[in-house]
Amino acid sequence: MLKNTDGLLPLDGEGTVAVIGPLADTLHEDWYSGTLPYTVTAYGGLAARVRATFHEGVDRIALRGPDGYAWADDGAVVRADGAAPGRQAYFDLFDWGEGVVALRAVANAMHVGADDDGVLVDDRPQPGGWVVRETFRFVEHGSGQVVLHHLATGRYVAAGADGVLRASAEEVAGGTPFTVELVADGAREAAAAAAGADVAVVVVGNHPMINGRETEDRASLALPPAQEALIRAVHAANPRTVLVVTSGYPYGIGWADEHVPAVLWSAHGGQEYGNALADVLLGTADPGGRLTQTWYRDAAELPDLLDYDVIACDATYQYYRGTPLYPFGHGLSYTTFEYDDLRLSTVEVDADGTVEVSVSVTNTGGRAGEEVVQLYTRQRRSTVKQPLRRLRAYRKITLDPGERATVTFTLRAADLWFWDVTRGARVVETARHTVQIGRSSSDIALTATLSVRGEEVGPRRPLDRPLWAIDHDDYAGTVLVDGEPGRADAVGAAEQAGWIGFRRVDFGAGAAAVAARVTSRTREAAGARVTLRLDDPLSGPVAGIIVVPTANARQDWAEVRAPVTGAVGVRDLYLSFEAPGATVSCLTFSSGGMEASSD
Repeated sequence: MLKNTDGLLPLDGEGTVAVIGPLADTLHEDWYSGTLPYTVTAYGGLAARVRATFHEGVDRIALRGPDGYAWADDGAVVRADGAAPGRQAYFDLFDWGEGVVALRAVANAMHVGADDDGVLVDDRPQPGGWVVRETFRFVEHGSGQVVLHHLATGRYVAAGADGVLRASAEEVAGGTPFTVELVADGAREAAAAAAGADVAVVVVGNHPMINGRETEDRASLALPPAQEALIRAVHAANPRTVLVVTSGYPYGIGWADEHVPAVLWSAHGGQEYGNALADVLLGTADPGGRLTQTWYRDAAELPDLLDYDVIACDATYQYYRGTPLYPFGHGLSYTTFEYDDLRLSTVEVDADGTVEVSVSVTNTGGRAGEEVVQLYTRQRRSTVKQPLRRLRAYRKITLDPGERATVTFTLRAADLWFWDVTRGARVVETARHTVQIGRSSSDIALTATLSVRGEEVGPRRPLDRPLWAIDHDDYAGTVLVDGEPGRADAVGAAEQAGWIGFRRVDFGAGAAAVAARVTSRTREAAGARVTLRLDDPLSGPVAGIIVVPTANARQDWAEVRAPVTGAVGVRDLYLSFEAPGATVSCLTFSSGGMEASSD
């Protein structure tokens, strides 16, 4: 349960509940869910216990082409030569987001898809399969008309001389233009159903086979526009609206969080989904679930889709500095809990020691409930960027009204390690850690301080061991690429003036030369310079210059030697790439001089 205000939940079971939405009376299977032996939908689960009505809340349309309406018989091909609209020419339009729609024939309640020959047929119970052949986009074509773009084939739907619709046209101009006529306004009819009920439950979300699935990424966190419009219309008609999001991923439901009094989320839960949902809505069960993801307000708060550096991007609950819509670990109960008496068995511990963390939790509400007590830690000072919080343990407990329990966790200091790239090993630093106990990653109730006696991480010593490019501390305009066979990954420039940086590099009495393993992955990288700078990547003093030779193959690596000047004592070292494609695997410094050369 993500939100519950105005005491709307749990429902009292009296009056009429309008169950509304494209996911209200259906269950979807995912790739690995298996075949459901039976199904209990949201509507089915509620209708078995209370007086309930149902409306799917989707638009019903007709497609009028130049030679007549598109229509289909039961399990037959779809044609575009109907003389007048009727049930055979009506289709329910499902908006799955990002312009992707599915069409369900009213004639037989089956979805329209393209067979292996591209012929449109209405014989599919749901979109599905590794290649989903039941999804389309409406591409604008002329004034008020659209052409159907079949996504699986990439072709446009065209009517043949026989009137049969086929996904056959390679260009949009070859497709048959249709005028979309609204037969029934799903949101308006759903709002009317909600207005006549005591409570409305709107069930929306994703289809597991469409968008945001294996092989397909989402470009947005927004709900499908038709679903968003449905929520707003229903809420306007009946403010006593409960939103149920059923999905395999988070959505940016900011408007709903601001206006709808109660919001719940569930994954696609299997055959007993409807009974489980009814248990929670009616208060038979306490909602004990907690989020395993951060729900952001908008995709603008996320890094680039292919940028997996969560540390540099301040991503995930561990590094995110903003205020999420719903934080990692969030979830509400129908009762309230108070935390007190946080204790550590010791306030100082060695790197191989343990500490018992205990906290008292009291159910201060009027009914039994479930709470998930969560333990987080934060290292206060470090040689590297540390998470703002990291989940270390959690415990689910059930307490009766007024009941008090002590929850104890065992925290191993060895689990506070991070990977030290300067030595290529795990390290537990000497540092103070904030021990946090709370209801979620953002709702921390109590804190304590634990001092850990570990190691001091010293500066890098490039005169003692190679400096691998992959182990850099900072970067801009570079990417990780495959390195030499049998060696670590390398770093290549993605743009001109890209750079990588190494903090606290101890050159001792001075480095006199460097040998670099390099290659050129683009034409402009051949002959380009990699400049070694001290203290600043753009304006720092130049310590050396490496010229990247021409590579004859992707794995044609060369060792280039160059003199080094000014590299004395502990300095920050930066490698600045002159051209995209210039790639470095490792650097080996020496105190003895050598002439610049390459092989």
